[in-house]
Amino acid sequence: MSERILKALMQLFSIVSEAEDISDNSRKIVASFLKQQLNQQLVDEYLKLYDQFIEAKTKKSKDGKQNKRTSVNSVKVLLICTQINEELAQKQKIIVLIRLLEFIYVTKTPSEQEMEFVTTVSETFNIPKAEFDLSHQFIKNNEKEVIDSPHILVVNTNKENTLLESKHIYSEGIVGELRILKIDTVNLFFVRHFGDAELYLNGILLSTHRSSILTPGSSIRSSKVQPIYYSDIVSSFIVDKNAEKIIFNVENLTYQFKGGNYGMYPFSFSEESGRLVGIMGASGAGKSTLLNLLNGLYQPTTGSITINGVDIHNEPDKIEGVIGYVSQDDLLIEELTVYQNLYYNAKLCFDNLNETQINERVSEVLTSIGLFGAKHLKVGSPMDKTISGGQRKRLNIALELIREPAVLFVDEPTSGLSSRDSENIMDLLKELALKGKLIFVVIHQPSSDIFKMFDNLLILDTGGYPIYNGNPVDAVIYFKKLVHHVNSDESECLTCGNVNSEQIFNIIESRVVDEYGNPTENRKINPVEWYKNYNETVAQNVKDFSRTDEALRIISNIPNKINQFKVFITRDILSKLTDKQYLLINFLEAPFLAFILSYLLRYFNSDTSNELGYVFRENENFPAFLFMSVIVALFIGLTVSAEEIFKDQKIRKREKFLNLSKGSYLFSKISVMFLISAIQTLSFVIVGNLILEVKGMYLSYWLVLFTTSCFANMLGLNISSSFNSAVTIYILIPFLVIPQLLLSGVMVKFDKLNPTVTVQDMVPIVGEVMTSRWAFEALAVHQFKDNEFEKQFFKIDKRFKTIEFRKNYWLGKLREKLSSVENNIGKVEEKDKIINNLNLLRNEINVEVKRNKNVEFNMIESLYIDKISDKVFKETKFYLNSLNDYYLKKYRKAYNDRDVLVTKLNKDNKAKELFIQKKNNYTNDALSDYVKDKNSLNKILELDGHLIQKADPIYLSPTGFRAHFYAPEKRIFGKYFDTFWVNLVIIWLMSIALAITLYFDLLRKFIEGAGKLFEKKKH
Repeated sequence: MSERILKALMQLFSIVSEAEDISDNSRKIVASFLKQQLNQQLVDEYLKLYDQFIEAKTKKSKDGKQNKRTSVNSVKVLLICTQINEELAQKQKIIVLIRLLEFIYVTKTPSEQEMEFVTTVSETFNIPKAEFDLSHQFIKNNEKEVIDSPHILVVNTNKENTLLESKHIYSEGIVGELRILKIDTVNLFFVRHFGDAELYLNGILLSTHRSSILTPGSSIRSSKVQPIYYSDIVSSFIVDKNAEKIIFNVENLTYQFKGGNYGMYPFSFSEESGRLVGIMGASGAGKSTLLNLLNGLYQPTTGSITINGVDIHNEPDKIEGVIGYVSQDDLLIEELTVYQNLYYNAKLCFDNLNETQINERVSEVLTSIGLFGAKHLKVGSPMDKTISGGQRKRLNIALELIREPAVLFVDEPTSGLSSRDSENIMDLLKELALKGKLIFVVIHQPSSDIFKMFDNLLILDTGGYPIYNGNPVDAVIYFKKLVHHVNSDESECLTCGNVNSEQIFNIIESRVVDEYGNPTENRKINPVEWYKNYNETVAQNVKDFSRTDEALRIISNIPNKINQFKVFITRDILSKLTDKQYLLINFLEAPFLAFILSYLLRYFNSDTSNELGYVFRENENFPAFLFMSVIVALFIGLTVSAEEIFKDQKIRKREKFLNLSKGSYLFSKISVMFLISAIQTLSFVIVGNLILEVKGMYLSYWLVLFTTSCFANMLGLNISSSFNSAVTIYILIPFLVIPQLLLSGVMVKFDKLNPTVTVQDMVPIVGEVMTSRWAFEALAVHQFKDNEFEKQFFKIDKRFKTIEFRKNYWLGKLREKLSSVENNIGKVEEKDKIINNLNLLRNEINVEVKRNKNVEFNMIESLYIDKISDKVFKETKFYLNSLNDYYLKKYRKAYNDRDVLVTKLNKDNKAKELFIQKKNNYTNDALSDYVKDKNSLNKILELDGHLIQKADPIYLSPTGFRAHFYAPEKRIFGKYFDTFWVNLVIIWLMSIALAITLYFDLLRKFIEGAGKLFEKKKH
C-alpha cells in the first residue's frame, strides 16, 4: 500500500467522524487497521498523521459553517475514495469499510452525516448494497440482536439452531456467543465475540468491542472450549451449497512392496468434501505411496478406501471421473498452446457439450486460474519455456479442474516455484476446496501462510508410519508436548503470527548427541515410537465424518471410442505440426538419405569408350541400393516411433482417471506413425528412383518400403511402451537393426550360416522372422520378373530354366548315382553308399513319376539293395534316357518359343533399338545375378536322400509354404500366389502381431517377469 493511499485513508477516517465523537476508541480502531498493514514504527507515524487531520478538523469546526463544511467533506470523501479505488484490492476495501463502520459506532449511534459518508465510501468502492447492509447490521447489532442470514454463522452452546437461515456450530463450554460474517465476493470472514470469558484467536485475546478477521489456518480457543478451526467455519458455510456430499473413508490401510517391506503401516482416517488436506513427511516416508494408494493407482495389501461407500479398487466403474490426479511431473503437451492443452483435454471429458460450450468452459477455467491472457502462448518444455513455472503448475491443475472431479490429488504442486507462485497455486487449490471439493496435497517445506491454508494435516515418518492426523497448527503443539518443550502451548509467533512447519520435523528427526556434543545418526525418538504415540493419542480422537449413501455424481461424459480417436489424432498431429524441428528432421531425413545412397551408388563405367554414360542395367550397386532402402525404412520407422508412447506415459497416467479407451489412443498413435511413414517412404522412393533411373516401380517400391516402415513403427511403439528410459530405447535400436542386416539373406547367404540353423531347401527360421528378408525379397523378385522388359519373357524363361536344370543337372546327378551303384554293387565296404544312392534314386524318380505322366517307370520298388538286378539297371537307364529325350524336346520347344518372341520384338531396326533401350532401362544385370545365384558353384545339392536345386532360384516354384529365397511365387493351401503380395501380407501380419503385443503390454510384462526371475535367482 502506497504512502499516498495511507495518507488518504487517515484523512478519510478523520472526515467520517464528527469532532465531538472523537474518542480513544476511535483511535484504537484506526490503530487496529494500521497494524494489519504496517510495522509498529509506521503505525505510530500514521496515527500521528491521523491526529493532525483530527486537530485541523476540530479548528475548522469552530467557524460554524456546518452546511458548507459538510458539502466540502462529501466532495473530499468522494475524491479520496476515487484515489483509493485505483490501488486497493477489493478485500482491502471491505476491511476499510468494516473499520469505518466500527469507527462511527464506537461511542453512539452515528449521525445522518456519518452514515452518508460511509454509504458514499461503499458506493465508490463498488461494494454490493446487500453486502454493505449486511456489514452494517453485523457491526451495529448488539448481543440481543441477531441477523438471520445465510451469510452469518453463530457459535454457542445451543445444540439446535434456532435460526432459519443462519449457520450454526454447537460448542460445549463456550460462554457467550461468536458471530461470524462471511463476505462472499472476496471470501472474507469477520468474527465478533459477545461474552465475558476470554477467547483467543491465534493466541491473541479476542476483543469484544471490535470485529476480527479470520485468516486461513486460524483457530479460536480457550482452556475450557474445544478449538474452533477455520476449516470448521468454512465447511459450515459451504455445506448447503454443495449438492454432492463426499465422504472419503480409509480403513486399516496397509501396503507392502513386492519384497515384503512395508510401504504403509495400518492407517485409518476419514475426510469430507470442502477440505484441503496436506500430506507431509521426510524423504522416504511414503508420501507418494500414500497418495497413489488413495487415488487408486496402487492396490492396498489390506484395508479399503471408499468414496460414499464405493470401494475405489473393487468398483472402479462406479467412481468414473470422480477422482482427479495432478502429478508432480509436467503433464503438458509442450508443442501446443495453453488454450489447446486445455481444449483437447476438455474434448476428452465432455462429449455432451458442443463446440461453443467447450470453448466457453475452457475460457472460463483459464480466466479463473489467471491464464486467459497467456492462452495463445506455446507451453514449451521446462527447459525452453515460454510460460513461467507457476503458470505451468496452474495449467496442470486446470487440466483436472475443467472436469471438476469431486476428489483431487496433487503431488508437490509448489516444488521448484517461487514463494509468490507457490501461494498462487495453493490459493487456487484452497478456492477449489471452498467450492466443495476434497483435495489432498503432498507438500514439502510450506511457508506459514500455505501451512495454515490446510484444513487437516497427515504426517508420515520414515518407512510409512503415520504419526499425526489433525489440524496443522495444532501439530506444532502436539509434537512440542511429546518432547516436553517449555513453550509447548505456543503454536505460532505471537508477534507476527507465523507458524514454522520445519519445527515439526526438527522435533521428529532430532538426533542423539555424543559426549562431544556432535549429533549422531541415531534419532531420539524412532518412527516406531512416534507411531505408537499416534495410536495411543491421535488415532483415538480422529474426527470420523458421518457416512453417506448419496450416489456419486459423474460430471464428465467421455466420448465414445471413435470420438476419442479423433481427439487423440488431432491433438497428436497438431503438436507435431507446431514442432518445426521435428518436421524438419523427420521429413528431410528420408529424401536426404535417398539422395546420399542413390548418388553414391549411381555407378557407371567411366572409360572413354562408354558413350552411353549411366545405364541402369549396368549399375552393379543396384542390389545394394535395394537392400539399404529396406534398412532405411526400418531405421526411420523405428526412430520416429521409439519415443512416442514413452513421452506420453505421464499424460496417460493422468488420463487413466478418465477411463479413456486405450485402443483409441494406440490406434491414433499408429495412424499418425503410419501417415508419417507414408510421407517419408514416398519421398525416399521418388528421390532414389529418379536419381538411379528406376522406371515403372514407384508404387510397388513405396508399398514395400511403407509396409516395412509400418512394421518398424509397431516395433518402435512396443519398445516405447515397455521401457522407462529414452536412453535405453535408443540404445536398443541398433540391437534391433543389426539382426535385420545380418539375417536378411543379402549380406550373408542363408545357406552360408552356421549349419545348426541353416536349412538348404528353404529360408531358415531365423530368416523367416526378419522383416528385411521379406521386404528385400519382395523388391528383388518384383523388380526382376515384373519390370516392363522381363515380364514379357519370365514365363518362357521359367519353363526354359526348369527344363534346363532337370536335363543338365538333375538327370546328370541321377545317372551318376546309378552308375556308382552299378560299379560298386557287391562290395561290402560300399554298402552304405549304395543304400544311400538307391534311396536318392528311389525318392527322386518317385517324385518325377507322380509329376510327369508322359514317361513311365514301374520298377521303383526294385531300387533296393536286396532287389537290384541287371534288369533293374537296364530299365532304370532306359527310363533316364527317355527322360533326357523328353526334356530335350521340351528344351528345344521352350528355346524356340523364346527365340520367336525375341524375333518378334526385333522385327526392324526401330524395334531393335526399343528392345535394347527397354532392356537397359528396366533390367539390372547385378540383380539378375543375385536372384539367379549365378556366383554359386553348387547348382545342385544332395541332402537327406533328395536333390535340391540351387541354380536359378528365381525360376523355381516351391512345393510348400516355406520357400527358398527369391522364390517367384509362394504356395498357400495348394495354390500359388505372387511373392510380392504374399511377402507384403506376411509383413502386415507381423505388424498386426506387434499391435496385439502392444495393446496387451506383452513385451513389458515379459521384461518385468524376466526381471523378477533374475532377482529371485540373484537372492
